[in-house]
Amino acid sequence: MLRNPAPPARSLVGLALRLGAIGWGSGAASTAGEGLDRRFADPAWAGNPLLNRIALSYLAYCHTTLGILQDVDVDWRTRERLRLLADNLLAAASPTNNLLSNPAGWKRIIDTSGGNLRAGLANLVHDLRSPAKLPASVDKSAFTLGKDLAATPGKVVRRSRLYELIEYQPVTQSVDVVPVVMIASPVNKYYLLDLEPGGSVIRAELERGRRVFVVSWVNPDESHAGAGFDAYAAGIVEVLETVAEIAETEAAHLLGLCGGGQLVLLAAAYLAAIGRQHELATLTIGIAVADYARGPATMAFLDRRTADKAIERATARGYFDAAESARAFALIRPEEGIWANVVNDYLLGRKPPAMGLLYWAADQTNMTTRFGRDSIEAALGNTLTKPGGVSVLGVPIDTRQITVDSYVLGGSTDHISPWRDCFGTLAMLGRTPAFVLARGGHAIVVSRPPGSTRSSHRTGKVTGTDPEEWLANSSENPGSWWDHWNHWIEEHTPGKRPAPPRLGSDSHPPLGDAPGDYVRRILG
Repeated sequence: MLRNPAPPARSLVGLALRLGAIGWGSGAASTAGEGLDRRFADPAWAGNPLLNRIALSYLAYCHTTLGILQDVDVDWRTRERLRLLADNLLAAASPTNNLLSNPAGWKRIIDTSGGNLRAGLANLVHDLRSPAKLPASVDKSAFTLGKDLAATPGKVVRRSRLYELIEYQPVTQSVDVVPVVMIASPVNKYYLLDLEPGGSVIRAELERGRRVFVVSWVNPDESHAGAGFDAYAAGIVEVLETVAEIAETEAAHLLGLCGGGQLVLLAAAYLAAIGRQHELATLTIGIAVADYARGPATMAFLDRRTADKAIERATARGYFDAAESARAFALIRPEEGIWANVVNDYLLGRKPPAMGLLYWAADQTNMTTRFGRDSIEAALGNTLTKPGGVSVLGVPIDTRQITVDSYVLGGSTDHISPWRDCFGTLAMLGRTPAFVLARGGHAIVVSRPPGSTRSSHRTGKVTGTDPEEWLANSSENPGSWWDHWNHWIEEHTPGKRPAPPRLGSDSHPPLGDAPGDYVRRILG
């Protein structure tokens, strides 16, 4: 900025003029709160002249600061690091976080005779005892796994040190000849696909006549330290073999989400390399980044030095700690991850909300040392895009050998796996896949089941590798992307057969009821 001071100077002049207009009242928000975001939802922020000026001045500072960072002539890595610092400082400075300037806090003190302050202190003490030391985002006491969440009937039909395989009870008289195998991320629990019974993707898929199998990964401890890409990819291959035996079929639809999407890509490339790609009917890779040419914003904070330190800490502990990951993700979205909860829990003294999606997000899992190291090295070297850059079970893989019909999904506001980076997976496959862009963020697009009226998705023909060109030529469609995926799956499924009278098989008898044991495993 010192080398080229003109752009920030113009921004600061604009800020001064804006603050002057706000001070004189000509820049005030209407009584409807126009110009204010959801933090300022209380009517007093728009109706009280002093509070209105405080809110608008704060937002003007935010707009100017972020605008200067956007215009400054630096590389993307430096810009993202500066933006993270600015986002956290600006979020912390919001007048809504201050009891003296938040009208909702005043009202709570009056309404509760100060009880909110006592409750807020109790909430703070409770949160400081948690591993992540973050303000609670959800009331965990409101849910029980297997009853309120992850309650779709099924059986665990195989268990290894890394996973439990769950087969779900059909609810229709006939089911697809070709089953669906769903692979969630190893760093999250699988029941994002099976939230409340009225909003479960798995239940909705069963009602469509799908035959559904899901992998529930273990929450690892130090005994799993050596499990990396090899072990997880081998687990998926083993799952496919098990499903083929139980369902009496030669192939399955393989679907992976987030980190599970990266793993199914590895497993599919391995099967292609050893001549077993015919075991896949289709391949679906959802909200997953495999091409790190630039990668998501989090890549801006990953370099050799920070990677080595993270691996060293994990090696000493025996795993990458879920609490550290939780803090890192909270800093990426500080308003949603930290300060909205600070206001609700401490300032207003309320219990956190009871939402299934928030419960899942807070139900964190560790990551094995080897898997974390493999993921970091793949990102730093962008090795998944290079033929032979990664080996699975001693076999060098080339993702361009994957020629099975494929489906790639992105989320329009996904900050963990930005959709433009997800689009990069298309060039890594040997056959042009379908690409769909769902409206929403990372978890929302997965958890909203088929038939959701609040969802929409964009579709369009893939003609090249430019995501902006695809976006310009795509069209908006109402409904969940799951509806579109179901139609696509049905085009690749030969027909139906009577639903099985029992789950599992003689070789793989049921070991227990869904959701199994691993999903309940919580490590301190």
